[in-house]
Amino acid sequence: MKRKTMALMLALSMCLSLLSACGSGNTATDDKPPESENVVSSTEQPEESEEPEESKEQPEESEEPKEEEPEESEEPKEESNAGTELLALLQEEYQNGFVEGEGPRHTYYDATDKKAFIHNGVVYIHGVEGYGGVDVFCSYDIATKEFKELVSPDTIGWGQWSLHFMDGNFYFMGFTFGDGENSVGARMYDCNGTALTTAYLGDLSYYFFEKGILAQSMWGNTFSFLPHNLEEVTEIPAPQREVEHGLKEDVYLGIYNMFAADGTAYARGDESHLYRFNADTCEWEDTGNVSDFTNQVGSFCGKYVTRRDGIYDYVAGEQVFEYGELYPAVSEWGHDNLCYFGGDKYLGVKNKEYRWVNLKDLTMSDPLPFPEGKTVTVLNDTYCVYEDSYGWFLWNYNTGEEETIALFEQ
Repeated sequence: MKRKTMALMLALSMCLSLLSACGSGNTATDDKPPESENVVSSTEQPEESEEPEESKEQPEESEEPKEEEPEESEEPKEESNAGTELLALLQEEYQNGFVEGEGPRHTYYDATDKKAFIHNGVVYIHGVEGYGGVDVFCSYDIATKEFKELVSPDTIGWGQWSLHFMDGNFYFMGFTFGDGENSVGARMYDCNGTALTTAYLGDLSYYFFEKGILAQSMWGNTFSFLPHNLEEVTEIPAPQREVEHGLKEDVYLGIYNMFAADGTAYARGDESHLYRFNADTCEWEDTGNVSDFTNQVGSFCGKYVTRRDGIYDYVAGEQVFEYGELYPAVSEWGHDNLCYFGGDKYLGVKNKEYRWVNLKDLTMSDPLPFPEGKTVTVLNDTYCVYEDSYGWFLWNYNTGEEETIALFEQ
């Protein structure tokens, strides 16, 4: 009996062992995949896993292509047109030439016929009613709103007089001063009205340029050269030309045929020959024959001037831009006005309607809110001034805002 019991227990134990072995196989399937004959060891690579030769020869096809920056992300190239070509010429002259207005090299104004101009945020006006004669300057500070009489020169008369302003100084040219000399000359004053220097040269016409001032006699063909401080005077011989029999004679340079351009001074002689002044040798140099339109132009920017049909190079006598349907510059319409201030646009006017003309794309702005029925003097790219029976007024022609400079006694 005992032997049968032990035999039965042994048989039961073997059955349990078999069941345990079968259960452990199922558990391996759940937790860890069994090794397969397709699994490649780290030291062997089966032939069927190798890349075909075609794939090895052309690896670039299997690589993902690099993303290229879209063309629209690049900065657009500026399209060249007649306006951009003119703009390049204007900006070169504005930076390196001799221009009227607040330029990068100088501030200069011929104030003989220009009643008002601006410098460093201060408006200067001469001949304000109730403040002396035509040769007295008053100032208006835009920031502080202060108006005051500024320069009252000790003049007692004048001949062919002219008024100029350069780099903060006032020039009274062709006046007689009451200091005992009683002869016609030129005198410089600073912004406080203090007399600085005087040169007595007689009845002359004066022309400012980069290196100094040219003075020409009203009654003859004689010239003088002065630095801007008026402290030295150098006589200049008239240019000469060859005539018959190997002889030479002086070329007459008319007093209204002189202008500043290219940072120097030019004068037109007989037969439209153009003469350039050499400030180093104090001599006139013949540059050749060019087109003459002396009395038919208005100022634009340095050597570039305006006529009704377009912009011209005053030195070369050639057209560099045609207006077409664009508004002509205000300088052609009224010589008191400036039109270009160093940017991408100029101020144009047609039938007394003002617009900005963009030279990059040859478009025009909407009409600007200029004061109606007033004769204005444009100061810069923001302000103009005008005078009426009530006084002087400053006008922002981009916004249409007005402020009072001075009122007259009514």
